[in-house]
Amino acid sequence: MTSAVRQDEIVQQAIRKLFICSVPERADELSSLWEDLDLVFRLLPDDHEDGRLIMDAGSYRYIRINHRVVRSFWIGAFAAWEGYRAVAESKDFPTVDLTRFQELIAAFDAALQNDQPDEAPLPDGVPEPGTLPDKNEDPQGRAASELSIIAVAWALLHEVRHIRHQREGTSASVHGDTQEARHREEFSCDEFATLFILEHARRYSDESGDDLVLVRRKREMAIYFALFALTLLAKDRSGVSDTHPSVQDRVDAVGGLMGNDRDVLAEAIAHTAFATLWTLWPSAPMIVVGDRSA
Repeated sequence: MTSAVRQDEIVQQAIRKLFICSVPERADELSSLWEDLDLVFRLLPDDHEDGRLIMDAGSYRYIRINHRVVRSFWIGAFAAWEGYRAVAESKDFPTVDLTRFQELIAAFDAALQNDQPDEAPLPDGVPEPGTLPDKNEDPQGRAASELSIIAVAWALLHEVRHIRHQREGTSASVHGDTQEARHREEFSCDEFATLFILEHARRYSDESGDDLVLVRRKREMAIYFALFALTLLAKDRSGVSDTHPSVQDRVDAVGGLMGNDRDVLAEAIAHTAFATLWTLWPSAPMIVVGDRSA
């Protein structure tokens, strides 16, 4: 494992590809955004002095990530899908078999703890991050992989909004760096990422011929899965902190952004995934199905 920080063109192209695969209809806007903000993505080693998990934005242009956090989002999406699948396919709801779900949660924890997470084998059926299983041979693995990619894009778009706040002079530090200002900025970044992925889904549907309902469903599920991964990352720390709102408040706010016409099935799948996690962690946030008051 190299200890060097990378920001070469290979890294930049990989992030561009991730964004364009997630929201292809906004490729031109992404290019303009990249140029206007002079964005540079830095890939840090997993043993960096700044911590084990790195995904942040600073200095008006730099977004830093490491392999560990990307691997965590990948495993988190598979865990969310498995939480739903275990319940949906169970013939006896009171005794749902959560063995594989627990295995994936354990793999997530191992990715956080291992000094070299990339060398730790993933559970059977979970490919290496970025690998897309054949949709005919492994449709569920393919679904989880695609959802994971969009989930990572959501998380990185969140960081892009932090850079824009810095460029606009609207970051929390400008407003006295209070808890209220920091929380307000986090909600703003969640909003930007959510709307960037969702608001032009119809354009993609028109251009591709794909059913708009299915496009929205997939993207909403991916955003919920990103929040599921954040929940796993914030284990035992999901409440309000000095820097971040509670995960529950963020989940509620994102649900509100999806609007009264948010996809019922995507919401139900996400609710099931979070409810399954709740059986292991009673303090985990929840998604209230059918609440259209937001």
